[in-house]
Amino acid sequence: MSAFLNSQIGIFLIYFIAGLVICLLYDVFRALRKTVKTTDLMTGIEDVIFWILVAVFLIYLIFIISSGEIRFFMFAAICIGGITYYFTISKYFMNISVHILELLKKIIKKIISIILIPLRLFLKINKKVKCIICINLKNISKNLNKKPKKQVKERKNNKINGAFIKNNKLYQMFFKTKKNKKVEN
Repeated sequence: MSAFLNSQIGIFLIYFIAGLVICLLYDVFRALRKTVKTTDLMTGIEDVIFWILVAVFLIYLIFIISSGEIRFFMFAAICIGGITYYFTISKYFMNISVHILELLKKIIKKIISIILIPLRLFLKINKKVKCIICINLKNISKNLNKKPKKQVKERKNNKINGAFIKNNKLYQMFFKTKKNKKVEN
């Protein structure tokens, strides 16, 4: 077996398969782009990552399979493998992988929505509690801003203390009423 892999036909087949694998990986990237919309910047970053992976893969193959020797037929085999993949399997693989990725996308969305139910419930309850607290704080601030009711009116009506209260300087200083202001003037 190793004699076959060391022959030029074996090396050609390995690089032919490498061309198939490279195009298969590129179709995976294409299928991801069809299911998950990305910006042009992200598409460019994905392409750079893809080509870096391809370069590392090919350099690894060149050093492992042919001891770092580069020959023209290796690149021809990679191109022939890619073209063969594109015209035979690519269309079917893309359709199947896009459907699978769409199904996975729906499943993941459903799982996330189920997981987030307690969080939504907590936020809804928290919003109601905050609303109740805000209403109570507004009522408290309104009550604090109101002028206190004058309880002195009861004392004024009291016949025993009435004259004393009206003439009392402390009373006039703290509880000035319209009548008291007229009396002072």
